[in-house]
Amino acid sequence: MNVQRLENALRIEVEGESETVALGRALAEVVAPDVVVGLVGPLGAGKTRLSRAIAEALDVDPAAIASPTFVLIHEYEGVMPIYHFDAYRLPSPAAFEDLGASDYWTAGGVCLVEWADRVPESLPPDAWRVAIEPVDETRRTIRFTAPADVRDRLAMILARA
Repeated sequence: MNVQRLENALRIEVEGESETVALGRALAEVVAPDVVVGLVGPLGAGKTRLSRAIAEALDVDPAAIASPTFVLIHEYEGVMPIYHFDAYRLPSPAAFEDLGASDYWTAGGVCLVEWADRVPESLPPDAWRVAIEPVDETRRTIRFTAPADVRDRLAMILARA
């Protein structure tokens, strides 16, 4: 895994599922209640795999974790509640807001929003962003945007991995 500090983000290169899982575990170490994480990237980029790794690292039963594509919102119990959203099939940002998504932002859990680029105005202004860009079948380039202290902690954790 290669981590590069940019001015307002981290650029993280991962190869294979094991490095994606390691990134998810590291993210689980820096999230806190009421953090909203917007995940963006094309189909098959690894948004759900990364969400699953975060949830598993926060002691969610792996058998309970599923893609929220058809349910739209999954709620998981772990070290803290995890609210897993998917905006892919929604016809508009208004439909996302009609789900009551904003009620979750301060509900004491971590919110993972897949396809966040479809509902950017619906997310809180301090939402973190994980933009995944496939390079090829196994490699991904991830741009992680969050407050500087969070980026610094994540970079330190990834350096140990």
